[in-house]
Amino acid sequence: MLKTICYTSTVKPSLSLLEFEALFNETQTRNDRNNITGVLVKKDNLFFQIIEGHPEVIDSLFVQIKKDSRHSKISELLNASISELSFKAFDTGYTVIEDIDTLYGLQLYVAALEQNNIENSSLFLQIIEDLLTVN
Repeated sequence: MLKTICYTSTVKPSLSLLEFEALFNETQTRNDRNNITGVLVKKDNLFFQIIEGHPEVIDSLFVQIKKDSRHSKISELLNASISELSFKAFDTGYTVIEDIDTLYGLQLYVAALEQNNIENSSLFLQIIEDLLTVN
């Protein structure tokens, strides 16, 4: 069995562009090394992240995420077992939204939530749409 956690958080206001780039690189490297798939989105002062993989690894990572001082107000939206990975098709397995393939992965993730009757799956779709809307 696999597991997914999805959360939002508020970015630390003083996070510099250099720190932000380092965070994304660190996230991608660590998650690739630990066979974690998912996506990380940043819009304005909000992070939206989906992580998926083996339950022990995901739980351990989420404990670390909650201790990270680069963000606060962590709101766990989903913590559930899944039967398959939604983001396994990506070359690196873990990505930052930069292309249409990532958007497709998000669409598959929401579809899997709906198919498995996960409560509030429409909320995820709305959050994703809001995050990706260009103001």
